[in-house]
Amino acid sequence: MKIYISVALGVAISVILPLIRALLPKPPSVLNKKPFWEVARPYIATGLFSLITAALVVAAMGTQLDTWQTALLAGYMWDSTLQKATTGNAGT
Repeated sequence: MKIYISVALGVAISVILPLIRALLPKPPSVLNKKPFWEVARPYIATGLFSLITAALVVAAMGTQLDTWQTALLAGYMWDSTLQKATTGNAGT
């Protein structure tokens, strides 16, 4: 259970970081473009999908996830890869 929670936490960190970045102060003209929900919605959907997939990561990696640190990194790297693949930023 500790390993699954660590994978899920890694996924959550990967999802939350872009949201926090979106909340950083912006010039006034940028603030009027989109409501927060429209910006956050794709990240929330990705996060929910990723939490379900965390169970698959734990099942696939099995005993390779022997510490919470490796589980956290596995979750973070998987979700980061998913986000890059779905947004077309795989080259960055």
